Amino acid sequence: MKFILLLFSMTLAIAGQMLFKKGIEASTLAPNIGSIIKTIFSPMVFIAFFVYGVSAISWLFVLQKFPLSIAYPALSLTYVFVVILSFFLLKEPLTSFKVIGLTCILIGVYFLFKSS
Repeated sequence: MKFILLLFSMTLAIAGQMLFKKGIEASTLAPNIGSIIKTIFSPMVFIAFFVYGVSAISWLFVLQKFPLSIAYPALSLTYVFVVILSFFLLKEPLTSFKVIGLTCILIGVYFLFKSS
């Protein structure tokens, strides 16, 4: 059950990032208060804040169930999934250096979980 909670929190964090990106692409963000408020309350960005907020709340429950030394590094798996989803959904490039970096993250998380 605690791993489902961790996965839920991570999934929401990933979804929040993807929604932020899609929302900001559709906005005309400029460094002035009116533009910032308009962007924050645009539907996609507003939903992203909500999803990310729920992720933060669920993260509190994750911290209740896992040692921080395991939970926080596990959160780095969100980087892996964001890069992969960005490649497929946002058509961002997936270079060999990104693949090497993602592989290092996966190996690191594997060893952290293996040692606990």
